[in-house]
Amino acid sequence: MSTIYSAIGTFLGWLDKLTGNYVVALFLFAIIVEILLLPLSVKQQKNSIRQAKLRPKEMAIRKKYAGRNDQATQQKVTMEIQELYQRENFNPMGGCLPLLIQFPIIIILYNVVVNPMKHLLGMSNEMIQTVQSYLTTAVADGGLGLDLAGKSNGTIELLSRIKDMGLEALGSLQSFTHSINGTTYLGSDAYGALEAAFEKGLPDFSVFGLNLGEIPSFKNPSPLWLVPILTFVVYYASMKITRKFTYQPTTADDRQVACSNQMMDITMPLMSVYFTFIMPAAIGVYWIFKSILTTVKQIALHKMMPVPQFTEEDYRAAERELAGKASKKAAFENIGTTNAAAKGGIAPVRSLHHIDDEDFEDTREQAELRKRLIEEAEQKAKEEREAKKNRAVPGMKETNRHEDKKSEDGDNGQKN
Repeated sequence: MSTIYSAIGTFLGWLDKLTGNYVVALFLFAIIVEILLLPLSVKQQKNSIRQAKLRPKEMAIRKKYAGRNDQATQQKVTMEIQELYQRENFNPMGGCLPLLIQFPIIIILYNVVVNPMKHLLGMSNEMIQTVQSYLTTAVADGGLGLDLAGKSNGTIELLSRIKDMGLEALGSLQSFTHSINGTTYLGSDAYGALEAAFEKGLPDFSVFGLNLGEIPSFKNPSPLWLVPILTFVVYYASMKITRKFTYQPTTADDRQVACSNQMMDITMPLMSVYFTFIMPAAIGVYWIFKSILTTVKQIALHKMMPVPQFTEEDYRAAERELAGKASKKAAFENIGTTNAAAKGGIAPVRSLHHIDDEDFEDTREQAELRKRLIEEAEQKAKEEREAKKNRAVPGMKETNRHEDKKSEDGDNGQKN
């Protein structure tokens, strides 16, 4: 991993020298990373398109068992959808692979960005600890007595403070020593590495007068608060827009999914705000860049590789196809049952929940009647709700009374 970190750090350092600003280098670096990840994004989009093409058939399966919420029915729905995926050679987890691959990449990038002294300047851990100890040690003990907010959050703040101070202010580092696990390290070695880095040019973390190498303080308001605020706004907008241009698969409970999405739309941006208050502002800026580029990439993929849209006729055709396959399946099972009975075998056991009534000739008519009665009851319930809403409208009392009478007659007829 250290070799990978060094290679990426060297490249980021080259971008910094090319642009003259570390933040601009981060922006170019984010673009390059998104380009390298583009094949994975294309694969994910293709997987979404394949899943979208199966939507009419999946909806036909769900409609077949509409109104039945018992566990046995839900298990059968899931089983039939899985069988559909197997027949079509579709793997619903295929779109997860690109996401899983991106996680280690993001972790690598984070370590490179947050540790420029190690991965850009090539300083060893011992040198970095010696410099950090020198800056935080009391003046009476040979240090500078500074307070670093992010001692455990990499070296970006440390390098930012060193750049602001200048090499001349670090002269006493040459006579400073630091002990690590019983081994003494000389500050002169660290000073030599910093001197060479100053000659080459240290990264510039400043943008519009803001030092993005510092950590925004929640207790002390400052212009650096713009970074957490922009992080929240951009991340929130990115999630909303990206979801709009991303295929959303059918689920058994769309309301539950919608509620879950709303929670994520708030909690994820808030978590990003929390992280931007405990890490250098440059990390927040990189996250802003990445969110914007990810959104633009998803919109572009959606335009170039659109997800198919279906009409009501397409859904009805899928229902007819499903009904045809069910009839063939029922006929086959009836033949098997007859043969089994002739041989003294045992007939297939049917579900006690009326799940498969439509699949058998002798119960299909009853199943269709039951389904039709359910639909009529739902329609009458809908009309009753609309009638109740209209009761509050002047001049509609007689009409509402007539509608209530019709609904009441209908309910009595259904009960009979």
